[in-house]
Order: sequence, then structure tokens, then C-alpha cells
Amino acid sequence: MRCNIIIKEGRRKRYIGFTIKQKDNIFDKNEIINEIRNQCTILFDKNYRDLGLYLVRFNGERGILRCKHTEKQNAIQLLNSIKKVSSKNVEIETLGTSGTIKTLIKKHMKDF
Repeated sequence: MRCNIIIKEGRRKRYIGFTIKQKDNIFDKNEIINEIRNQCTILFDKNYRDLGLYLVRFNGERGILRCKHTEKQNAIQLLNSIKKVSSKNVEIETLGTSGTIKTLIKKHMKDF
């Protein structure tokens, strides 16, 4: 017996794990969200919603960003282009991507 799965356009998501390399500071979720919004406007001249961006989890140093599957490369580029958060110099490193949060954590963020 064959089972066909139909996924409607726009429902496929990608989850991107990232870490902020900044030793002394722990950032608030709202600070990261604001910087993602600002950088999205600067880099792509688009609203963050057009890329389907949503910060799913953030613990002060590491986080998971959701995006549309077609915008994965743009979302990674966006994260890597962020150099300041709340006027503090930072470097953001992407750890990996996956189609589910569970697999992302299992493969790339075991201690999250």
C-alpha cells in the first residue's frame, strides 16, 4: 500500500541552530529579535515575516531560528551578518539546520 503525503506550499520550515560568541554577555531574547529584524531590513530590504523568520528558542547564548525552507540560505546569511547586538560586538556561528527541532538538537546541539 502506497501513502502519498501532500505538503501545501509555504508550510515547510527549516530550523537553524546558532550560537553567539561573546564571553562576557548574555543577551535577552528581545535584543536578538530586534537585531534580526533590523538586519533583515538592511540586508534584504524585506520585512522579517517575508522570510518566515521566528526565533523559536533562545537561552542567552544559543538559539533556534525558524524560516521558510526556500529562505534557508538567506536566513543563514542574515545570522552571519549580525556583528552587533545592543551595541556590543558579537559573532554568530550557525551550528546546523534541520527540518525538525528534535533532529536539529539531536545532531547539532546535544547540550541545548
